[in-house]
Amino acid sequence: MSASIVPAVEKLKRFNAKRVFVQYPEGLKLRVQGIAKELEAAGFEVIVSVEPCYGACDLRDAEAKRLGCDALLHIGHEDFGVKSELLVVFWEYFIDTDPAPIIEKEFAKLKPYGRIGIVTSIQFVHAVEKARKFLEKNGKKVLTHKALQYEGQILGCNLDAALKIENDVDAFLCISAGKFYGLGLVMKTDKPMFCLDLEKGTLSDMDELKKRIQKTIAWNRAALDDAKRVALLVSWKRGQAKSPFELKKKLEAKGKEVIILAMDEITPEKLTGLKIDAALNLACPRIGIDDLGRYRMPVLNLEDAGTLI
Repeated sequence: MSASIVPAVEKLKRFNAKRVFVQYPEGLKLRVQGIAKELEAAGFEVIVSVEPCYGACDLRDAEAKRLGCDALLHIGHEDFGVKSELLVVFWEYFIDTDPAPIIEKEFAKLKPYGRIGIVTSIQFVHAVEKARKFLEKNGKKVLTHKALQYEGQILGCNLDAALKIENDVDAFLCISAGKFYGLGLVMKTDKPMFCLDLEKGTLSDMDELKKRIQKTIAWNRAALDDAKRVALLVSWKRGQAKSPFELKKKLEAKGKEVIILAMDEITPEKLTGLKIDAALNLACPRIGIDDLGRYRMPVLNLEDAGTLI
């Protein structure tokens, strides 16, 4: 069941918004035209951004302001304190769904684990209690932790809801659509991690995927150590901007030639043609997890560089 737009409309009207700039995650692309029509029916002028949106760190407030908008509707994320030049209304976009039938079908995979930690993305926070009831009814102890706005909620870059209970669980269950959130967690824990994909109706063990990525990271770390020419990748997205100059000095002191490359969205195509042996990513940490296979050169997240820095 799709989320109701009513709370978002009420917030926008409360702030007397007239022209609204809409940002949304890729997973809601098929829904966004309908959302625009609903906003127009509610009396707003609407401009829809088709640039990728990676979270609340990625506010297109300056662009919205330039186009004469007085509010930004940010769908599928929550505010975590990034300052904006414009009014930002966050619409969590809750989706009402029941994970219990999937868990029941795949229950054999969870049988060896007595204590299960549940995490989820913001869209599916209401599914946590349904999963809890089913698992507890079938003899499991379920643990959750509230680190963000909702119980069990994690972000691609904030896994505290899981890590705070890591020592108390035997395995994790991530309820989401796709593997994005589950992949972020499995790279940070040694506990078994299962991804419950509500779109595909599957429950999968993430261990093999984790091992493949770990091998790539280890290879990239060795390549960085040998690299003569290193690029530091930075983004000017409002919630991702970091100063790279101290790191540049450290690498130069190790005899490396360093160039700082700045861009909005970091993509392999933007590095094509540059004479670079390896790159260190200082922007979104998911670049060094999700996108490794897309790059023709070794790319490493700063946090994975270890003693090389």
